[in-house]
Amino acid sequence: MKNTVWIVGLFFAGAVATASANELSDDAVRQAVESKLEKAKIGDGVGPVVTVKDGVVTLTGQVRSLWAKNAAIAAAMDIHEVDAVEDELTIAEGESDQKVAEAIANVIRGYPFFTVYDDVVIAVENGQVNLDGRVTMPFKSSEIGKRVSKVMGVQGLNNAISTLPTNIGDQKIRANLAYRIYSNTMFREYAYRANPPIHIIVERGRVALTGAVRTEVEKRRAEHIARQTFGVFRVENRLTVGD
Repeated sequence: MKNTVWIVGLFFAGAVATASANELSDDAVRQAVESKLEKAKIGDGVGPVVTVKDGVVTLTGQVRSLWAKNAAIAAAMDIHEVDAVEDELTIAEGESDQKVAEAIANVIRGYPFFTVYDDVVIAVENGQVNLDGRVTMPFKSSEIGKRVSKVMGVQGLNNAISTLPTNIGDQKIRANLAYRIYSNTMFREYAYRANPPIHIIVERGRVALTGAVRTEVEKRRAEHIARQTFGVFRVENRLTVGD
């Protein structure tokens, strides 16, 4: 009987030891995730809050941006001992869709590789952002998307920005048309701005003018210049009036 008791005692002792080992392992994983989040500067005191059970990480709390949420999940998954990540994070809301759209527009204008040969259309509804348009190089789309995901209030992002085909003829048209428009006396003032308002999108000789001008006269003059530019087959004037 004593032997039986002794064996049962060993069984329970082993179970307790195993449970303690699991708890320590989960705690170590939690610390590793928190350390990685801190190094990546993810979080603003409200979230993410990290809990771990049997190798499954749960992230809760609020983060400032969509980028922070995605980065937190990626950071947790990057820890070798993590089996899965349960995302319960929320993203801080913006003041309004209009304010979020304005902030996104400012971020895109501030992107150093965004030129008058690129065009991005922004739509925001309940914090869900859709980006459309055309850019001259593939890397611009992904980099713009990353910058936009860091804007406070962006709850979700659909990046549908596509890349214009590489074409030497189109490159010549872009350069020639930009020179002809911005050297014109009517538009010379625009040329000195950090972000000139008339954008010139060229694809296989087809030109789209986008952006904003002050008057209907300016809108028609820009279109006339485009139609008179060598190599241009068709012009779509999408300029809005009201600078």
